[in-house]
Amino acid sequence: MEQYGNKSTYNMEGVLQQNIQNSEYYKGLHQLTTWTEVVDEIYNEVDHVEPWMAGNARGPSTAFCLLFKFFTMKLTEKQVVDLLDHPDSPYIRAIGLLYLRYVADPKTLWEWYEPYLRDPEEIQPSPTASVTVKMGAYVRDLLLDQYYFDTLFPRIPEVAKRETINWLGEMGLPTKAAGGGGTGLGPNRNADSGIRRPPSVKAALSVNLGQRAPHRADAREEGRGIDPTLNGRGGRKPAARDSPSRRPSPPPPRG
Repeated sequence: MEQYGNKSTYNMEGVLQQNIQNSEYYKGLHQLTTWTEVVDEIYNEVDHVEPWMAGNARGPSTAFCLLFKFFTMKLTEKQVVDLLDHPDSPYIRAIGLLYLRYVADPKTLWEWYEPYLRDPEEIQPSPTASVTVKMGAYVRDLLLDQYYFDTLFPRIPEVAKRETINWLGEMGLPTKAAGGGGTGLGPNRNADSGIRRPPSVKAALSVNLGQRAPHRADAREEGRGIDPTLNGRGGRKPAARDSPSRRPSPPPPRG
């Protein structure tokens, strides 16, 4: 599958991208060399898909470090489809959707996402609010909103955006983004929310140099996942199963 746009940043916002590449957890992912190994790591360690860690730590989330790992592996179309249809964890599926949102040609996003717009599986995108949404709502928000919690997605061309809104309306689905992957949580939450992005590239680099919380030995990410700057791991869960692939269906007729 051809990747669209910048081949080094993968169209990711600069502060987030630099935090990921400078994090100790991400550097340790070099030992994962296959699609299956990364999927197993998602299954074992990811319990939300915000871009930043929760709790008293500031740094890139486990999910986004693993997403970036997939970028560097340049997935095949079949591997992407197998992520989207994976039966073992909604977070595996969500990372597949995020992969497309960043590196698929924006004009093809409807073709990829349309089969999942009414998907009933539930997911909790944020660890700081007990808000569970259906995967279909999560998918629609990826299509409709350029903001994603405290980061920005690549811009979708206006023509494609208008077509998406028209097609959603024809399907009787919402045509406005809820925000926060369907949770209604917007960017720039206050400190009590538990997740904050470094405000600048300088702050991003200071995180990596140990001048802020995430590289302390006791800094942890809330939920099932652990702080991705720690090398230690708990007990491993059974390896994730492969799922049958399903090709995306074509968009509805125009006009």
